[in-house]
Amino acid sequence: NDQEAGYDIQNGVAIIQVNGVMGKRMNLFSQISGGVSTQILTRDLQQAVADPQVHSIIMVFDTPGGTVDGTQAFANAIKSAAQVKPIVTLADGTMASAGVWAGTASGRVFIADGTTQVGSIGVVAQHVDMSGRDAQAGVKRTEIYAGKYKRIASDTGPLTADGLKSIQSQVDYTYGLFVQAVASNLNVSVDTVLANMADGQMFIGEQAIAAGLVAGVATLQELIDMLNSERASAQSNGAGVVPKKSALKGQSM
Repeated sequence: NDQEAGYDIQNGVAIIQVNGVMGKRMNLFSQISGGVSTQILTRDLQQAVADPQVHSIIMVFDTPGGTVDGTQAFANAIKSAAQVKPIVTLADGTMASAGVWAGTASGRVFIADGTTQVGSIGVVAQHVDMSGRDAQAGVKRTEIYAGKYKRIASDTGPLTADGLKSIQSQVDYTYGLFVQAVASNLNVSVDTVLANMADGQMFIGEQAIAAGLVAGVATLQELIDMLNSERASAQSNGAGVVPKKSALKGQSM
């Protein structure tokens, strides 16, 4: 075990846990609520890649998703690491939204059992109108600003048509990045992702396999054995270890 490094090692395979809501940084709230920092996960992943005791890596996801900020960088780190050492993803419980963006970056995804939920590919942003509360408190706010879009979706009043259009354009843009990333990670077309995976729904067990999001069902031990078998096969062929190759504040996935 290597608790200080943020991962366990079993038979040469590093196991990195992605548990709870994903956020860019770890803070007191996320520690209390069981969240996880994508920056810390990236550090752990890079340490496992550099660790001579580790020949392969399993990323175990049990997450409802998290913030847009930090997710793309974490997914890119997984994709880069997979060029150096073999990496597989195991969804155990739930791998949703931002978890899918990052989890599919390994190129190979498995679910732990038939009740594991994978999906919820989408982006959400929220506007809160505080004017009613302010009125009850006897508060009237007047905003003075420069720049058309500076307070286009102000919380001092109902969301305007222009405010909605502005927020929707940001959400649509991020959704496009998300869909493109999943398509690239799974080596399928954007149209395939849009048609089969990306309408925001959750897929359970065999549904996730049928949708093309995951390759199959496997236990953690089966994946450890698989990675060691692949390593042994590559070494017997004299080839060494051959790895499998395969953004906006306030939004969440």
